[in-house]
Amino acid sequence: MKNSIRISGGYLKGKKIPFDFKDSLRPTSNKLKEIIFNWLQFEIKDFVCLDLFAGTGSLGIEAISRNAQKVFFVELNKKNYSVLTKNIKLLDIKDKSKVIFKDAFEWIKKNNLSNIDLILLDPPFNQEYEIKLLKLLSRKNDIKPSCKIYLEHSKFSEVEVPEDFEILKNKIVGDVRALLLEKK
Repeated sequence: MKNSIRISGGYLKGKKIPFDFKDSLRPTSNKLKEIIFNWLQFEIKDFVCLDLFAGTGSLGIEAISRNAQKVFFVELNKKNYSVLTKNIKLLDIKDKSKVIFKDAFEWIKKNNLSNIDLILLDPPFNQEYEIKLLKLLSRKNDIKPSCKIYLEHSKFSEVEVPEDFEILKNKIVGDVRALLLEKK
């Protein structure tokens, strides 16, 4: 069954991102995307973003629509990767996108993050990926001091934010908790 997510703001506003519905894919709601990008509205212009566990790519595509300079999409699921690559071509944003077929944890370990302004973390829920990702990012010494980290997780799971991260924003929408963090 074909579904689509609508881009909620920016120059691509109203365009749709088609995707195949399945349990492993849980796109961020439009309400939550509006909240995130309202938090970042005065900063997002010219950001270099990293969309880990990209899935449909809706968070990264939304960032591009709101004038982010470039988004690196990291996705390991072959079908999601293929659909995301096709959607980026359809939306004509290839020049601002790089889609990487790789495990998110491995990618973080092996790459320098010093040019990244925003990391978008929306991993599959209830697998403790959030905690593992935050611990991994906590150990990285090459994160730009001004880098923001957006984390989405189930409000029913307790995610302990490492003490070297400051919680800038915190919001619950439905069953999802959204956090905006910055490394101290």
